[in-house]
Amino acid sequence: MRISKLLPTTLIALALSTTVGCAVDVAGPDKSGQAQSSTPQTPDSGSGASSPAAVGSPSSGNQPTASPSAEATNPLKISGNYGTQTADCSGRDVVIGGNSNSIVFKGNCGKITLSGGYNTIAVEAADTLQVMGEGNETYVKTVSTIQMAGATYATVHWVGGAGADNDPTVSGTGDTNTVEKISRQDYDDEIAS
Repeated sequence: MRISKLLPTTLIALALSTTVGCAVDVAGPDKSGQAQSSTPQTPDSGSGASSPAAVGSPSSGNQPTASPSAEATNPLKISGNYGTQTADCSGRDVVIGGNSNSIVFKGNCGKITLSGGYNTIAVEAADTLQVMGEGNETYVKTVSTIQMAGATYATVHWVGGAGADNDPTVSGTGDTNTVEKISRQDYDDEIAS
């Protein structure tokens, strides 16, 4: 019974992998015996045979790869280089290890850890934004805590915080980093571009 449910999904994943040169993460059955389906994020551009990628049309560069989880408690992991992607946080933590990506996170995120370099990310809402990489630029609409943990030449633009004074708690800004409040219009303009 399980094989018959997983076989079509596995065949589709194999066909897509062969067709567009990417790998698709397929989840097996959960404890109740029902098949789970990981829904890869659809990228705007990019693909790469050297790293797993979400389903989409191929172009140049290595696509950032979202590894969605069957459970909201597992972090959303982004890797790859020179790609564009939109992902739904759905309350999950996010770990970004890729470089030179352009990523938009929809919904409410838990803790976002940005350890890659030269990424541009936009976030609707996050509990914590921890920036550790070099040259990253982040736009965040609502955030409770911003941690510049070893980041260099990084910029964080924020619109509002979750605290009583509507400002996030900021720590470890460093000499080469910028953390600044921007207007909602500036955030919207950046997301639209």
